[in-house]
Amino acid sequence: MTFAYDRIYLADAMAVLAEFFDYAVSDYGAEGDEVADLFCISSLSDMFAKGNPLVVSGMSGPELFERLSVELGYDDAVLPEPLFRFERTPDYWAGWVAAFIQWRLGISFDELFRIMPYDDLIRLYHPWHEASEERFCELFVEWARDSEVRAPTRLARLRSGLRLSQRELAYRSGVGLRSIQMYEQRQKDINKAQAQTLLRLSRALYCSMEDLMEPVFELDEVA
Repeated sequence: MTFAYDRIYLADAMAVLAEFFDYAVSDYGAEGDEVADLFCISSLSDMFAKGNPLVVSGMSGPELFERLSVELGYDDAVLPEPLFRFERTPDYWAGWVAAFIQWRLGISFDELFRIMPYDDLIRLYHPWHEASEERFCELFVEWARDSEVRAPTRLARLRSGLRLSQRELAYRSGVGLRSIQMYEQRQKDINKAQAQTLLRLSRALYCSMEDLMEPVFELDEVA
C-alpha cells in the first residue's frame, strides 16, 4: 500500500504536530479547533501532508506555529517560550494521532478534520489515548464511513455552493435529472460514473472531475 510519505519521517512528523498543537493551546492560549482550521488553510498543511522534510522534521512544533503565524499575518504578538510539561496533554495526543492518521490514509488534513473535527478528537482522549495509533486509525475509518453516509455528497455540496437546483444542473450539464438525484442520494456510485458524465458535471460546476469523487477509506494491513 502507499502511505502519504516515506515512513522514516513519520516519528518526527508525529512529534512535531503533537508539539504544535500542545504549544498553540497550552502555551499560546489559542483554541485548538481554530488552530486546526488555520493550519488546514495554510500552505504548511499541504507541505506536511506530503512529507516535506522542512516541516515534518526540520523544525519543532513551536517553530511550526511561528511559521504559521507569519504566513497568515498573525506575527505581531510576541510568542511565549514553550514550557516543559511532565505529562502529555490531550492536545499533544490529538496532534500525534492526527499526523499518524494522515500518513496512514494519505488524506489531507482538511479532509481529516472535516470528518473528525478537532473538538471531537479531543473528546476521544479518554480512553483512546491508551490505544495504539493503528487501533485509533481503525476507529477513524469507521467514523469516516458513517459520516460520509450522513453528510451530503460532494456533488450536492458543489451544486448547493453555486445555488443551483438539481434541475438547473441537469440542464447545464446535459446529465439526466434522475441520475443527478441518484448520485446525490448515493443510490448510484459517482465514483463508477462514466468519464463523460463526470466531465459534463465538472464543467457545469467549475470544478475538477476529482472534486466530484467520493472518498474511499480503506485500511489495508501494514506490510
